Amino acid sequence: MDPIDHPVSQYAVEVVEGNVVAGEMVRLACERHLLDLETAGERGFYFDCEAASTICNFAGMLHHTQGPLAGQPMTLQPWQVFRHGSVFGWKQSESGLRRFRDTYHQVGKKNGKTTDTAVPMLFTQLFDGEAAPEGYCAATTRDQAGLLFKGLKRIIKRSPFLPHFMEAHRHIIETGKTDGSILCLSRDGNSSDGINPSFLARDEMHRWTDRELAETIVESMIARSQPIDWVITTAGQNRKSLCGELRDYAESVLRGKVEDDAFFAYVAEPPADADPLDPEAWAMGNPNLGVSKPLAQVRKAAEKASIIAGQMPNFKRFHMNLWTEGAEAWIEQAAWDRGLAVAPFKPSDLFGRKAWVGLDLSNKVDTTAIAMAVPIEEKIYVWVWTFLPSGEAGFIKRAQTEKREYVAWRDQGWLEVHHGGVIDEGQIVNRLAWIREKFDLQEVAFDPWGMKDLANTLDGMRFPMVEHRQGFASMSGPMKRVEERVAQNRLRHAGNPVLAWQVGNVHRDEDAAENIKPNKKKSQGRIDAAVAMIMAVGRATANETKKKRSEVGSI
Repeated sequence: MDPIDHPVSQYAVEVVEGNVVAGEMVRLACERHLLDLETAGERGFYFDCEAASTICNFAGMLHHTQGPLAGQPMTLQPWQVFRHGSVFGWKQSESGLRRFRDTYHQVGKKNGKTTDTAVPMLFTQLFDGEAAPEGYCAATTRDQAGLLFKGLKRIIKRSPFLPHFMEAHRHIIETGKTDGSILCLSRDGNSSDGINPSFLARDEMHRWTDRELAETIVESMIARSQPIDWVITTAGQNRKSLCGELRDYAESVLRGKVEDDAFFAYVAEPPADADPLDPEAWAMGNPNLGVSKPLAQVRKAAEKASIIAGQMPNFKRFHMNLWTEGAEAWIEQAAWDRGLAVAPFKPSDLFGRKAWVGLDLSNKVDTTAIAMAVPIEEKIYVWVWTFLPSGEAGFIKRAQTEKREYVAWRDQGWLEVHHGGVIDEGQIVNRLAWIREKFDLQEVAFDPWGMKDLANTLDGMRFPMVEHRQGFASMSGPMKRVEERVAQNRLRHAGNPVLAWQVGNVHRDEDAAENIKPNKKKSQGRIDAAVAMIMAVGRATANETKKKRSEVGSI
């Protein structure tokens, strides 16, 4: 077969001619391949069509283990054929060994990265000609490394032929025919000392912060004749990172600024200024869009992120595969203002109804807030009382240096100013007592940190107190419920300007498991009212869910 007729090259031609939607970095990778078909021989390389086809045919002998394709044979998509075929097809003319040693693959979330990485990992265990091949699923934590390892074990278990050659145990996969092994490797798990990797899978590289671990395990491959460092990741949040350095190096190689014939790069991303609502931009960051990643789900996420601005950075990273830097607002002003699109309400309009309260007792000279959430049919009505002491470090100073609107908000009744240098907890108790008198009070959610005395007082008065800490575990669900109801225009807030200001200040933090919470230190101002509101809405909506489950169970 002429190399230009091979599926690897045909994909490259289709991209370069514009018949396949792809971003600039992918186009450059394809142009590099086609140019190398003409010129790489002068540098001592050639494209082995049979080797490129062998790895792709091997993939077809494996089976999907999750999702709607579970149980079906794997079929590599053209973009995957290009990558796998390139890495295994390009050879050194003199030795016949592989040309590419280092690889960088950046694609959006849910593009089948785990299954995709399993193909070369398993192939190199069986057919690479290495003595005692060692494969490693490497990550900074055992849990992250274990994700790929568990995926490999599932593929082996469900394969009609792999169990004859490979045994999957709890912590190791053994390949008897070649004396090979696959293990997990992480900073908090197995030591990197004494390893001799032939295939190294570094998953979700954007999470790596340990330069020593990265350099140690890569350098440990030096004794192998044709090792592969397979880095596969989604875009991260900080280009000044280990992964960011690799991403920038990949671009330098693809643009020809750096000559590195041993480095393969495939970076699927749209232009940095691409429209987040443009399906073509989604396709550039997600080559498996419509295959392993449903188009409808991406569209839904894009529409939601256009309203909940705090979700836009992660939408760009996960679904456009773009690097993001810095914080953005949590909820768009226009989306929040829709909560006043109907006639405003007063607390008296809600008297007698079930109410859930969130209490955020901040530093005694800062704003403190009580938020009340009242569910009515499909909507949540929110009323927030915000308090500030009048002392030198309180209202007067903050009105002069922090927010001049404090004076107007006080005069309009949105901000209650307590006499003295600190928040008057007695007035907090009085407000809660008034709420209990006027409403059917269900719960008072509070963070026990910093309010032991007040909590004991309220508990002694038999208020229905519920501890509600402000870490990821406690705040993620409630914060997401607020986002959902704002997006669905199901939250009413009566146009409270103090609450609107503090909602606009919120910095939305997210951990590796996609749990979220407000971050007071990173926020652009006070957020106590917003935090109290999140707690109140979270408790109210949790009750709604319990009620619906109970109703379903009684049918």
